[in-house]
Amino acid sequence: MPRYSRAQLAELSGVPARTIRYYQSLDVLPKAGRAGKEAVYTDEHLDRLRDIGAMQARGLRLDAIREVFATETAGTDWRTVFGPSQPVPAEPAVVVSDEQLSELLGDRRAEILDELRAAQYLEPCEEGWRIPDQPMLKGALILYDVGTDVTLAGALRKLIRARIADLADEMVRTFADAAATSYGGEGIGTDLTRFRDRYRAAAWEVGGATLADEIERAVKEFASEQDS
Repeated sequence: MPRYSRAQLAELSGVPARTIRYYQSLDVLPKAGRAGKEAVYTDEHLDRLRDIGAMQARGLRLDAIREVFATETAGTDWRTVFGPSQPVPAEPAVVVSDEQLSELLGDRRAEILDELRAAQYLEPCEEGWRIPDQPMLKGALILYDVGTDVTLAGALRKLIRARIADLADEMVRTFADAAATSYGGEGIGTDLTRFRDRYRAAAWEVGGATLADEIERAVKEFASEQDS
């Protein structure tokens, strides 16, 4: 069986050596074997790192991944359990045909298409229709179905984008400030390029859930203020 040093494992897997040590500290990755004083890794470690990356891309956090590996029974593949239910977030900008757009909008199309174009949720293009931000479009359709018009949804979209942009700037600065202490990566630019799908999955899960929780809190507080 092939044996690798930590540096070789990092090169083969694309996972930084610091992250490999971090995974081991969390018991997500098995400890290395020993050959004298040297740590030795095998294809088992390489496969495990690939599985970790694949599960992270599906939105699973490290504590959940650890539980999956801890309870995994012989002959059971984690992909059969988590694969279908945890899709990787799609790219923000997509192009769809006119027929596909009709399927997406359904019977709303005739009454909502012009408003969606005016609010820049949709842009006509040579191939059909360009959707600059598909998650935002889907959100606008959900709001429309519960009685929120497209103009208001568009205003909310701009508000969310502006606030998230500010938050992203602050988060990147925080990463940069922590480079020499608590941050164990190789640099936010390098890591984002190398682990883009994992960052997107984490942001999708944490950001979406946090925003939903905060909206619910704000609605309750607003209702309480109105009642008092």
